[in-house]
Amino acid sequence: MATEAPSPQGDPTADAQRTRTLPVVGTAPAPARAPVTGRARLTGLLRGDLPWTLLIAALFVWTVTEAQIGADVGRTAPVLLGLLLVSGLVCVASLLAAPGTARPWGAGTLALGGALVVLTGASISWSVAPDASWQDANRILTYLAVMAAGVAGARLAPGRWQAPLGGVLLGSTIVVLLGLGHKVFPEAIDPAQVYARLQDPIGYWNGLGAIAAFALVLSLWLGSRRTGYQPLNALAYPIAAIAVLGLLQSYSRGGLAAAAIGVALWIALAPRRLHSLLVLAVGVAGGGFVGIWTFANDALSTDNVALAARESAGAELGVLLVATLVVLLVVGLAIEFAMLFAGVGAAERRRLGLIVACAVAVVPIGGVAVVASSERGLTGSVSHAWTQLTDPDAAVPKGDPSRLGAVGSFRSRYWRQAFDVFEAQPLRGVGADGFGAVQPRVRTDVAVAKHAHGWVPQTLADLGWIGMLVSLAFGLAFVAAAARALGYLRTPGVPARPRGGLRPERDGLVAATAIVATFAVTSVADWAWFVPGVTLPMMLLAGWVVGRGAEGAFVPRPRPALRIAGPRGAAAAGVAVAVVLAGLSVAAPWRSQRAQESAFAALERGDVAAAERDARDARRRNPLSADADYVLGTVLARKGDVDGARAVYEHAVERQPAVPDTWQRLARFELDVADRPYNAQRAAGVALRLAPTSRAAQLVAIAATRRATEKRAAREQQAAERRAARG
Repeated sequence: MATEAPSPQGDPTADAQRTRTLPVVGTAPAPARAPVTGRARLTGLLRGDLPWTLLIAALFVWTVTEAQIGADVGRTAPVLLGLLLVSGLVCVASLLAAPGTARPWGAGTLALGGALVVLTGASISWSVAPDASWQDANRILTYLAVMAAGVAGARLAPGRWQAPLGGVLLGSTIVVLLGLGHKVFPEAIDPAQVYARLQDPIGYWNGLGAIAAFALVLSLWLGSRRTGYQPLNALAYPIAAIAVLGLLQSYSRGGLAAAAIGVALWIALAPRRLHSLLVLAVGVAGGGFVGIWTFANDALSTDNVALAARESAGAELGVLLVATLVVLLVVGLAIEFAMLFAGVGAAERRRLGLIVACAVAVVPIGGVAVVASSERGLTGSVSHAWTQLTDPDAAVPKGDPSRLGAVGSFRSRYWRQAFDVFEAQPLRGVGADGFGAVQPRVRTDVAVAKHAHGWVPQTLADLGWIGMLVSLAFGLAFVAAAARALGYLRTPGVPARPRGGLRPERDGLVAATAIVATFAVTSVADWAWFVPGVTLPMMLLAGWVVGRGAEGAFVPRPRPALRIAGPRGAAAAGVAVAVVLAGLSVAAPWRSQRAQESAFAALERGDVAAAERDARDARRRNPLSADADYVLGTVLARKGDVDGARAVYEHAVERQPAVPDTWQRLARFELDVADRPYNAQRAAGVALRLAPTSRAAQLVAIAATRRATEKRAAREQQAAERRAARG
């Protein structure tokens, strides 16, 4: 067997640099190992991180590709139901089998998240769009369930902390690669795509940019981790390049800003800063090289390009991308093996750190110097940028690579509109996800927006000051929990973290916290909160952070005996019941939509009776849905029951009187179906008073006026003919 050489006297570094010697001749051979059975291999595999990493990555990719931006309940509800089920199973398993803890870590944060869910659900009672508020409550409830699963997982398997990080890293990398595949293989994947700006597979460019930012931050953790199979760290270099390329191809300025904040937080809190900067530099060089080449190719950076040109340029991009990734992998392996066998001394690290710090300091100084020497000067350039950012009438940049250097956007308009809605209902807002329903009332142009593209204006418009305070409390609770988990916030009664203990896990907690910070930046400048594929992985990592508690409390504890009858069993049963009730709430709008689709299919077959049954079933399953009312009204009109159809449309107006769309639909029914243009004029007039810029309301008002004029002229002509006949 191998032996270690004794430390020579007088050499203080000998103990830290022990060398392995050759086996001593004549020593007894090592005992033979027992053969490993297939069952033992399977057990060992399941106890490792790999299967759970793959499961989390698969759920992540499924969420992104299936739910996409979360606007279609038919695509989103199955994902939410599946994640509710998985989260419930993890929570139940944790309640039954997890070791006890000194304190219920994460309970306070989850309680504040629950308060946000309750507030969102309660807003249905005063919402201008109660059906949208119900779906938003279901979405936030699922978010909280995934966060609870993260807390439960941290208690159930604290040693598996690399699994959620690896799962999110693998999933985000796959998502970005799928997006780049739309450029490499345009004919095979999406031949109808006309935009050069990368948005698939999630369907939104800033959503893809946020996921690429996740991949970039976690690639730094992978490249600088100190546990696991070290050559695997070399994958961080090509992954970082993929993330950088995804950020550039999405033209997402918010994604770039979020990635910068996440990377800065990781560099500030993680110990292996130089190694992380090396991964970042190599990734930026590789991804930036491919990105710049793509920007210079008009077939890949211009909208409305012919498919043949896109196909040819995509093939070239694919070859260049694969070659670059292979080179970066080789570079990464060389760096990792050099670090493993050679290493860098303390003096060299200090010297390199000083050089890097000076180089980083030169960048903002050089930027300020360049701006100061411009035509507008420093103060003029800052003032101009602020005006472009906040002025609703500022020029909007084009959807090409030049967008990355611009400041203006539509956001300032949406923010102003959201603040106008907030001023009308400052205390409790117009109801969760209600901004989109009343946005036509406050807009001065034809730009339609369902969301306010910013967490602060959206929250104020939807839930007012109450929602803002609850959301801030929820966020601050996470900040306090993260500070406690990282050792920056002492907890009374809990000893400090032992010296040298848990440092690799602390790196993982820093990476998870950096992902939450990355998401927070995207939420400030966009509507990422409504996109399940962006929010759910963040909530999982946030739950893991708050569930770990104070580092000094990480004391191994024995697992309890599995007893169904008892406090743990009662709590698990309560969680199971809550999951079932939440699932029923999530499924109801989805089942209603499916019944609406069945009603339209029956109408196409000419089966009016079946269509009416399905339409009434849709209305019963979701009594808050205006769409279900419209479907039933359409079926009744086809049946010939005009009065019944009118009652249904009027019911939708009574439920949502502040929404212009309900009045416009009533006007269209009165005009096209009931042939009552005067009633149509009255309903269209209300719609126009609520939304003067609504094109649909303007068109129906014009058509109703024309039809009323025709009917008036026809009556006058008939009256003249009757008078002539009598005379």
